[in-house]
Amino acid sequence: MTPFNDSTTDESSRIDPDLDAPWTYATAAARRLGVPDDIEQRLLYPTHRQRITVLFERDDGSHGVCEGYRVRHDGVRGPYMGPHRYDPALTGNDCAGLAAATTISAAIADVPFGGAAGGIAVDPSTLSRSERVSLTRSYAARITGLGADGDVLVPDVGTDERTMARVADAVSNRVDGPQNAAVAGKPPALGGHREITRAAGYSVAHVTQDILETDHDRPLSDATVAVYGTGHIGATAARLLEFWGGTVIAMCSDEAGLTAPESENGLDTDLVPSYLERPGALSSYDDGTTTGTQNVLERDVDVLVLADPVTAVTAENADAMRAEIVVEGATGSMTPGGQSVLEDRDVTVVPDVLATTGRPIAAHLEWIGSVGRDRMSDARVTNEFGYALTDAVEDVRDRRESCSLSWREAAYSVGLSRVAAAHEVVR
Repeated sequence: MTPFNDSTTDESSRIDPDLDAPWTYATAAARRLGVPDDIEQRLLYPTHRQRITVLFERDDGSHGVCEGYRVRHDGVRGPYMGPHRYDPALTGNDCAGLAAATTISAAIADVPFGGAAGGIAVDPSTLSRSERVSLTRSYAARITGLGADGDVLVPDVGTDERTMARVADAVSNRVDGPQNAAVAGKPPALGGHREITRAAGYSVAHVTQDILETDHDRPLSDATVAVYGTGHIGATAARLLEFWGGTVIAMCSDEAGLTAPESENGLDTDLVPSYLERPGALSSYDDGTTTGTQNVLERDVDVLVLADPVTAVTAENADAMRAEIVVEGATGSMTPGGQSVLEDRDVTVVPDVLATTGRPIAAHLEWIGSVGRDRMSDARVTNEFGYALTDAVEDVRDRRESCSLSWREAAYSVGLSRVAAAHEVVR
């Protein structure tokens, strides 16, 4: 393997995700729409915040203590729903930003959910399996308001379908309605759907292809792609974009990257994520060139997908981006200043609230089955998911074209107008 840039000397662009950004965009959208003052104030502040102490038992018999959070932004359109993450840097304000973004995304998807977000300030990689179980159950025991008609958790950074299963079991004796409906993204054995866990990544890939082919008149089969992030979203989006005909020529984790040789057809998206998650294994990968993360961001490609939950693009480095389309696959991966620089250069920026709309769509489809309203096969779930996602993109596109807005402005305009309209009818 030939080194392209010494990843040990590359200055990573990784910083804490800019989770205040949704408030900036929501405020601008509210002013643009002329939302009445009382409704605007309601939308610009969370409805409810919880901060708790999460006590859990360690394997040696001692006890650990972490901070836990759950923030509910707005529930006028239906039960709260949103991500549950484990991240050592997590704060209540982070959860508030995620909750606001989820409210907008659910409204764009036109599903009857409000937005919420929460989690625990912990690094799950430092915990054993039994410690994670104890931590999850302790959190579920102390957070109030969970339930099918209250607040529905979905997996996010540091959590997975097993986490959701443990939460559902832990709250079984104190929630109204089916306990399994208190979470989405659970294992199929508990009523989950196989497609749900990769819904956000599928959504990112679908929206990318739709905008590339419809708005840029370029078939995916002729496009090159770089993917920043190798978690569930990045890995799924990369595999699907390759499967549908795109050429993924660069990928990176937050520590190292790989690029495809110029003469080759692209990276093997089935293998690369596993190597990038273990940087020490990169020396044994022979079909790519090691590089630093910044080189992946700056690669000359048609599409750059930002799929890592960190801020990768800022006003300071946005000028170096050479992609024609930048897709924000994780909330906070781009600052408002970074977006402004890109849009001044006529780069298309697809916002997270549209790119990841698949998550609330998938959560709603699973929730419908869990509360007993309908029994859907995996095939039907897949079809319904695809139709809803296509409709969401089309709604934002129509608003963008009719009002001469950017993709982000149009997405927030669609989402916020639907939430504001719901508030209008219940005043």
